[in-house]
Amino acid sequence: MSRKKSNSVTQLNNVLPIPIELNSGEDLQTHQRNHQSHITDVRVGEHHLVQGNTTSSVSSSQPQKYIVWQIKITINDLGYSSIVIYKRYRELLQLYNDLQQYYKGQSDIVIPRFPPKDSFSFERLVMSRNWLEDRRKGLQWFLSSVLLDPVLQKGPVVKQFVLGN
Repeated sequence: MSRKKSNSVTQLNNVLPIPIELNSGEDLQTHQRNHQSHITDVRVGEHHLVQGNTTSSVSSSQPQKYIVWQIKITINDLGYSSIVIYKRYRELLQLYNDLQQYYKGQSDIVIPRFPPKDSFSFERLVMSRNWLEDRRKGLQWFLSSVLLDPVLQKGPVVKQFVLGN
């Protein structure tokens, strides 16, 4: 190779990016153990008033109104690796009940208290934004305590809640 061509190859090597390694030599099980995804942040965001059919014990021809909460779950501290789900209060209460049932008798697992149910009415919604903010804060505390717990977040109950499988 001529000296001129050799210098240009050397210069090219200086500006080329480092190649990506597809396998660093670890087997699949070791890779999965070392690079497990985990929930690193949970945010209960805004609420949405929804009007629609619900299953209720009171039969009426009027569509029911209810609130859904936006929940943003971040995986591995990566902003682009987020899941946004929408859940009703009763679905969050079901998560609490499912956790209580699944971990019953395991004294080393502590399920945080769930924020109490408070009566909801359309008039209350219009009159008091503080009520909704208090509920959001209570749900934020509960979900953070559950979803950021390293033991609970890996359990089947939380996976079912987040992924809806």
